Amino acid sequence: MALDYGERRIGVALTDPEQLITFPYKTIDTRKTPDVVKEIVGIVKDRDVGALIVGNPLNAHGMDSKKSKDIKKFIAMLSNHLSISITLWDESYTTKAAVALLNQANRKLKKNRDKVDQLAASLLLKDYLEHHNE
Repeated sequence: MALDYGERRIGVALTDPEQLITFPYKTIDTRKTPDVVKEIVGIVKDRDVGALIVGNPLNAHGMDSKKSKDIKKFIAMLSNHLSISITLWDESYTTKAAVALLNQANRKLKKNRDKVDQLAASLLLKDYLEHHNE
């Protein structure tokens, strides 16, 4: 499972058991979800997730960005509730790629904002799997 973490929305993507296909799963609206950690833990249990990949937006020099600090705090909270591995993975440009995919499909960004986060998480997971299943 992959997460595209944002203060307002968290995109969630999953993969099939053979780890061949990634797909957008859902977007968690942090303002409408009272307990985001509980929601993620629930998905991990319901979908029998074995590992969690969390996007880390590195800067142009390949170093942690300002947002990385918040993401690491979020991972620390999650790790208190999960017994699976949690891995940070560079998510640079996944949101831009997700927006480009929506544009290619002639989808309006305003009406599909939640889809951007799901697609970004799916692209992140795809990249991770491609690098680890070679």
